[in-house]
Amino acid sequence: MSTDAVLDAVAEAYADDPATVEALLLDLAEAAAHAAHLRAAHYATDYGRELACSARDAAREDLAAVLDLPLATPEGVAP
Repeated sequence: MSTDAVLDAVAEAYADDPATVEALLLDLAEAAAHAAHLRAAHYATDYGRELACSARDAAREDLAAVLDLPLATPEGVAP
C-alpha cells in the first residue's frame, strides 16, 4: 500500500470523524512509545514487553479498521 493511499485514508476518515481518528492516533502513539520504552528497559519482564507489544498491535488494528486499511501479513505484505 502506498503512502499516498494511507494519507488519503487518514484524510477521509478525519473529515468524517476527527475526534475518533485523533483519539486512535494518540492511543497508537502512546502504545508505541510504551512498547519502545519497555524494549529498552533492563527491568522490564518478557511478559511486560509482550503485553506492551500486544497493546500496540491492538491500537494499530483499531486505527486500521477506522481507516478501512488492510493490515500487513506476517510476511509484511498487505493483502
